[in-house]
Amino acid sequence: MAKTFKLEIITPEKVVYTDTVQSFSADGTEGSFGVLADHAPLITELQTSIFTVHDTGNKTIRFALDRGFLEVMANNAVVLTDACVKEGEVNVEKIRTEKDVAEKSLSSAGTAEEKEKALSLLKRANTWLKLANK
Repeated sequence: MAKTFKLEIITPEKVVYTDTVQSFSADGTEGSFGVLADHAPLITELQTSIFTVHDTGNKTIRFALDRGFLEVMANNAVVLTDACVKEGEVNVEKIRTEKDVAEKSLSSAGTAEEKEKALSLLKRANTWLKLANK
């Protein structure tokens, strides 16, 4: 049996996921990576992206994360993220509306800050839709 470790995914509102897992893969600001049991200590920034977990039963569980930070230490991994949704729980209609709003905001953005915010919202919506396969 593969070695395991504890993983928690936490947003400001709640603990989204906590369980013992075999591995996970994520997209950091410096590139994609994976983590297995006995990983060296690590702290890194995460991009808005799909976060893939392989649990102890070899089941794959996918989440969409909206930026965040990851800490790995002593076979414990903690993800702190602004927002997170589990595969199968995406409200597609709501996210499509958010995407439309982000696209309109992007086209009318006057400042670099407004453009950056609109791009961030658009990336989040596209990531959620990718998780939902829509």
